Amino acid sequence: MEILTLEQIDDDSVGGKAWGLSRLLAMGLAVPPAFVIRNAEAASYPPGLDEAFHGLSCAKVAVRSSALGEDGAEASFAGQYDTVLNVEDETGLRQAIDQCVASAAGDRARQYLEANAENDVAVMNVVVQRMVDARAAGVVFTADPVSARRDLLIIDAVEGLGEALVSGEATPDHYAINRYGDIVRRQLVGNNAVLSDADITRIATQARAAAAQEGQPLDLEWAIDQSGELFWLQARPVTTLPADLNEFDTALPRADDVLTISNVSEMMPGAVCPLTMSFTGWGIDYGLQHMQVKVGVRERIDTNWQITASAYGHLFLNMTGNVYMSAGVLGSSVEQAAQTLCGRVVPELKALPPLPLWRRIGNTAKLLRYCLAAPKVVAGFGRELEQFAIEELQDSEAMWREISSKMSFFDHAMAVHIQSSALSGFLCAIVENMVSGKSNESTVAEQAEAVRLLSGASNVESALMLEELDELLDVVAAHPQAKSAFQAATIEEAITWLRETREVSALFQGFLDRHGHRGYRELCVRDPSWRDDLTPLIQSMQAAVHARLLTGGHRELHSEAIDWSSLSRGLRWILPRAHNAIRRRELTKSQLVELAHRFKDAFRHLGQRMAAEGLIPDPDLVCFFPTWELGEFIAAPQAAAVETALARRSALDYQQQFEFPEISVGMPEPLEAQSVEVKDGVLIGRPASRGVVEGVVRVANTLAEAAALEPGEILVTPITDIGWTPYFSLIGGLVTDLGSSVSHGAVIAREYGLPCVVNTRQGTHFLQSGNRVRLDGDTGCVTLLD
Repeated sequence: MEILTLEQIDDDSVGGKAWGLSRLLAMGLAVPPAFVIRNAEAASYPPGLDEAFHGLSCAKVAVRSSALGEDGAEASFAGQYDTVLNVEDETGLRQAIDQCVASAAGDRARQYLEANAENDVAVMNVVVQRMVDARAAGVVFTADPVSARRDLLIIDAVEGLGEALVSGEATPDHYAINRYGDIVRRQLVGNNAVLSDADITRIATQARAAAAQEGQPLDLEWAIDQSGELFWLQARPVTTLPADLNEFDTALPRADDVLTISNVSEMMPGAVCPLTMSFTGWGIDYGLQHMQVKVGVRERIDTNWQITASAYGHLFLNMTGNVYMSAGVLGSSVEQAAQTLCGRVVPELKALPPLPLWRRIGNTAKLLRYCLAAPKVVAGFGRELEQFAIEELQDSEAMWREISSKMSFFDHAMAVHIQSSALSGFLCAIVENMVSGKSNESTVAEQAEAVRLLSGASNVESALMLEELDELLDVVAAHPQAKSAFQAATIEEAITWLRETREVSALFQGFLDRHGHRGYRELCVRDPSWRDDLTPLIQSMQAAVHARLLTGGHRELHSEAIDWSSLSRGLRWILPRAHNAIRRRELTKSQLVELAHRFKDAFRHLGQRMAAEGLIPDPDLVCFFPTWELGEFIAAPQAAAVETALARRSALDYQQQFEFPEISVGMPEPLEAQSVEVKDGVLIGRPASRGVVEGVVRVANTLAEAAALEPGEILVTPITDIGWTPYFSLIGGLVTDLGSSVSHGAVIAREYGLPCVVNTRQGTHFLQSGNRVRLDGDTGCVTLLD
């Protein structure tokens, strides 16, 4: 047993609390004077105790435990051992030391020790520290322990001593500070804040400096005395955090780039695993860069992401990277780019300096050739896809070599789809401009008329799938056992009935053969397709059959006939070509999804081989290695890499909770909870499918929530993809937070003749299930009626 000053401590043998204080002191932070009794024992005190006590030169001290393992990275032991405050004399000091030592043998501490530590006997050290006469005190987490955001610092503060906060007796003021030092959350208990903004900045700055020095997030206790001086009382690692949620954030080409979740969120809603981000995310960026290189506005494909971005595990579209086209060709503008991507003008998006006129003229010619070459390119790609295959090999190294040698074909497929989409977007923009008679300045009514004309395209891939699904549902609903054996059955029972019932089995299997590669989040290599997991498809089919049984029918696929004689000569010429381009775009999208499904199967097989060989604990964990790590890991597996992958899988659950603003300047940050402002109870979005309907709202953020839809309800959701398609024959209308007139939901709504408003930006926050609304697909208004 011996006494050490904080300056004399050089390792963690004195316990986590004492070691943390010595580290803070070494960083130059203000720490109240203290000493440590190493290997303290009850009723036995080290020589020089009274001298050390009086050497603190204070009226009162705090006596705290500092057991080995306490305040460590694996377990905090918070509240398991005793702390004694306001100790004034030698007798009280000895009683406090004995109490701290005795607490190590208490039932509470012993049970925690058995559950959270390797040793079942605590080695107790004791810290004796000068008490701070606190005006305010509290804790600061340099990473938010609730959301696991390492870019968000959390401060809880109370008046006076902080023990009331730590014990739970007092409710603190609560502050959150982002990476830029902005106070993004301020929740006060009383009328007056415990901390000033200057106090908050000082605490945050010093705490972040300490965390940076330690190389890990910290949980620190602090106090501000009556004179305003800030002291640090404790420091320990924040335990139970998953992997860094920003581990795979990409660097922006420019700090003030404008990013959006619109458009790209239809392909990839929500957070995705590292394998998807490195495979599909890069594929999208490659395809968009490929277009810009072909047109001449970009010199070469940059391996650093330029037109998409990753943040918090979510994929974003870099609008600034997209407007390279506006600066490099004639007849394009940032307003047009924003309308295409977001369905509206984006004031934050600024034009880039234009290229010289002669280059823009040349690039415009290249753009025309690029777009007009799409039919030939798409036809050639179809032949390539027929010949493409990924062989299933029986050891992980060989399987990885097979996959990695074929991955560039996915990038090529993405480039083909983007070229096909470019021609479709180009011709659709011409149609809208011809309807309005002016460039990129159409009214809501003119936009709706252009949408009506464009929806007249026949034999579109997505519509053909709908026709087959409707036929299957009609046959199921007409069967005498439809309710008992299918609609009211469990998922497993319903699947068995579909496969074994003669009248429906062939139709069901044929639908899966042709469309089983589709599903929710189709381009995510981790999410299953319908063929892999029938549950979402069966749930939506059960809801659709329920609607047919209740109403005796269903909403039929609908396409308003076009009166060609009423159109101008120019529209009569351009519209069929726009329809062909739409068909081609939907075809290449389906081909891209089919190819993604093949890679999904290949990665799944790789995971199975890695698990069988003992490289990873389960096949799913392959999804938590980015592509650039897989080869090295398979060749030389390390236990630390497996632990990292497991932590990344835990992180994904946190990342999925985040929502983001539609537009971000610079790197996006998750939205804080905020009130929704809607003028006079009316949401304004973009009309995407004509018609007016009144009905009851069903807010569904996920497919699981959509399973509760009742016939005729108005579906309100952030965005839809192909996985939502079976519900469209059931609903009365559609409202989405995001999207444009060419988004999946808008296209399918027009196929069914459903009124649809997209890009409301806040529909899922403003509206609640059970609300009654008027949805006007002609004007883009959603009016709350009750």
